[in-house]
Amino acid sequence: MAISEADHAADGTDHGLGTLLRMPYQAMMAEGVEPALAAAGHGAVRGAHLPVIQALATHPAGLRATALAAYARITKQSMGYLVDHLEAGGYVERAPDPVDQRAKVVRLTPRGWAASRTIRAAVGEVEADWGRRVGAARMEQLRAILRDLVASLDR
Repeated sequence: MAISEADHAADGTDHGLGTLLRMPYQAMMAEGVEPALAAAGHGAVRGAHLPVIQALATHPAGLRATALAAYARITKQSMGYLVDHLEAGGYVERAPDPVDQRAKVVRLTPRGWAASRTIRAAVGEVEADWGRRVGAARMEQLRAILRDLVASLDR
């Protein structure tokens, strides 16, 4: 359900930056990622799980749940719930931390890696569609601006 510039002008709304960042993300999830995950047999993976999968895909050896929570900017308890759900679905596993055997790291399973590949492919398709809608040069400009902004933030 894409919202066009004409829709904004017609209803008189002037969305703030937060809304303008959120709306395309929600459209990407609803129109691209979630349907692709469902079609690939990963319907239990939802948008809330993406920060977990994204972080683990960039750390194949795994991360502690506290690091995942910090990455996603949610509480450890909330992260525990997400990890429990993904573990029950076979997407992640908990393993002893090689540095501290008392601790556990969370890492992707082969099923989790498959979901990660599905997510990346779906995002690529959505980005290509958006490039056709607004032009490849404008999409690259948007990407460059967002990269600069992210780099300037204290994450």
